[in-house]
Amino acid sequence: MNAVFRMVRHARAAFAFFVSFVLLLPCACSSFRTGGTGADGETPDPGASGGANPQVEIAAPLVIPPAPDYANSANWVKIGATESVLPEFEVFYIYPTLFLNKRRPVMDCRFESIRTKSKKYTDLTFGLLTDPVHPLTLFAPFVRQADYSTALETDFTADLGGTLFRYGIEDTKTAFLYFLERLHKPGTPYILIGHSQGASDLYELLRNTPEITPESGFAAAYLAGLPKKTADGIDSDFAGRGIRRGRGADDVGVILSWNTISAEAGDNLLTVPGGYVINPVSWTTDDAPVEAADVLGKAYYYVSEKEPAGTFKPSLLGGVHADPERGALIVDLPGDSQYDASGQMGEGVFHANDLFFFAESVRDNKVLRAAAWRKLYGDAGAE
Repeated sequence: MNAVFRMVRHARAAFAFFVSFVLLLPCACSSFRTGGTGADGETPDPGASGGANPQVEIAAPLVIPPAPDYANSANWVKIGATESVLPEFEVFYIYPTLFLNKRRPVMDCRFESIRTKSKKYTDLTFGLLTDPVHPLTLFAPFVRQADYSTALETDFTADLGGTLFRYGIEDTKTAFLYFLERLHKPGTPYILIGHSQGASDLYELLRNTPEITPESGFAAAYLAGLPKKTADGIDSDFAGRGIRRGRGADDVGVILSWNTISAEAGDNLLTVPGGYVINPVSWTTDDAPVEAADVLGKAYYYVSEKEPAGTFKPSLLGGVHADPERGALIVDLPGDSQYDASGQMGEGVFHANDLFFFAESVRDNKVLRAAAWRKLYGDAGAE
């Protein structure tokens, strides 16, 4: 686990869309060569593409890797991973932005370094989000995310289909439909989880996939760090679909999202006035505060020079409340602290910790919503 902890230590010092930007920086800074080698000088894994290793032209203005074939298990970070023969629900997960490479800004999931880092990040996240008493089955595809520099330059109020985000969005939908048609067990609720760019991919999946309904198994989507989505915009996007904004701890067929900042934080590329926000401790959308005593026990990574990197400790958050007018989740932490990656996304923007701050709460709430889905749809879903 020391290697994983070191990864989180470096990730916390970077920008977001990211959480592992520094970890993946060598991939961005290395040269790439012709003759079938990749952006980090490595040879793509032919098993991931199912074909021959293509030649890479160094002068090409934009290199787009081939779309993954999800019938090939090599194109999944995790496919049906579980610790039980009787899992209670399924999770479909999309990772956040995990690399920086301005010369090749679309992730090529055939490179072994990319594959290894995606797997480590996914393992780390689900080490926090998995409750062994209530087992789940995890499905996490490799998708062609846009790189970190592209994310910073993206207007998240516009149509993402016209940006380099479209490849991750397309892959997410292709992988999900494969999951739904070939891997999903009828009568079992499924939950979507994504952070940052992964949250955007899943939002577009929900918006453009009518097959996703509560009746089909959809229990909830935890879209932490989803940028620039207003409450009215979500209502409009899902009108008549049976999918809505979450407003409580056990409603189903819902979207749940929050962007975490300090009270002193200014404008940033994630929040927007009137943005939808739910408090991931109380699971309410009003501005009622959750006091420090009720936050204790929730999780996050604390980094100190006096302790091993990535030491996992109970939360020291002084409190948390939703601010519907700002469209943000306000936590009681100093803005100029290690928790906002030294202000690199704006002082007091805690984007890297949108999930980690509240890992225990999200973990427990998944179980609650899956059980609520079974009460409503379990019999119909099994038919």
